[in-house]
Amino acid sequence: MQSTDLGNKESGKLWHRKPSPAARDGIIVNIIHSSSDYLPKVLRFLNVAFDSSGDCLIAGDHQGNIYVFDLYGNR
Repeated sequence: MQSTDLGNKESGKLWHRKPSPAARDGIIVNIIHSSSDYLPKVLRFLNVAFDSSGDCLIAGDHQGNIYVFDLYGNR
């Protein structure tokens, strides 16, 4: 399974090689959202939803940030 740290990124790839589910759990990518503050804290996604085609994922965190992931386009 691959991991991607969002950090302060505004764009970029979700994975750098073709994703394949890890073992039997079906996870293809682990998205990490860390902050660069002096006292780092865990920033969790509050709500997550797929579009009707399943190609895009939108997520919102507790700080009001919105993230759109284009799974088909790897962005």
